[in-house]
Amino acid sequence: MVKNMTSKMISIREDIYKNLKKLKDPNESFSELIERLIANQQKDPLKHFGIAKSLSDEVLNEFERVVKEGKKKDAIISASKFSEIWGD
Repeated sequence: MVKNMTSKMISIREDIYKNLKKLKDPNESFSELIERLIANQQKDPLKHFGIAKSLSDEVLNEFERVVKEGKKKDAIISASKFSEIWGD
């Protein structure tokens, strides 16, 4: 689908161009490809976690619990250090 078509020239490295070309569907323009990649990036908060996509809810819940527990411990340690340095 072609929308209001203005053109901008951008420079990209050859290796990036080749990678984009591999990702592009046969009937897809580079603009459509980039638009699709941006949309997918914004929709997938776990994309940087790789394997996390395939983990069970039980494992993800345990991960979340451990992170929250770690944050609480960090807060307690920070408060203790603050008291140690600055007094009550």
